[in-house]
Amino acid sequence: MTIEGRPDIQVSDDYWEKEYARQRQDRMQDCIDDYLQDEKVDPRRAYEEILSCIDDVINHHKKQFDKAVALKSLMMGHRAVDFLEDPELAKKWKYDQIPGRY
Repeated sequence: MTIEGRPDIQVSDDYWEKEYARQRQDRMQDCIDDYLQDEKVDPRRAYEEILSCIDDVINHHKKQFDKAVALKSLMMGHRAVDFLEDPELAKKWKYDQIPGRY
């Protein structure tokens, strides 16, 4: 088997970035075409569904952000003092028996 006549497969560093950008645009074009070519879908519905998709992304990331903030807060020691409400823990640690001078 010879290699003569084979194309040079070396590609530039940004080839795959450009290729992905082109494919992403193609996918968006397919979606837009799907909405515009469907006789049952009016422009307002397409508009509202696009906004709904954007809201889904915002809500997803907000939930993840809120969870990360809550975890960081716990890691920094900012949490409710739960042993005062739990009678078993209070009995175990005898917080009600601390001398008055403290």
